Amino acid sequence: MLLKGPFVWWHHTHTFEPNYCGTLCRDIVEYQHRGGPIIERLLVRRDVERIFEYRRQKMLELFGGNEQ
Repeated sequence: MLLKGPFVWWHHTHTFEPNYCGTLCRDIVEYQHRGGPIIERLLVRRDVERIFEYRRQKMLELFGGNEQ
């Protein structure tokens, strides 16, 4: 349950799978926010993409490896 923030609902799953160069980390994110399609396009999607791009960069920094 979310107590505060722009999302009504947020579900985030991590999966870790072995692959030829190590471990592949995948994120599956489902959410519902408090706006419509315009808010999704202009604000929400951009912020979610920024969050996970930062996370991707930090994981590469911490664990190294190849980008896929």
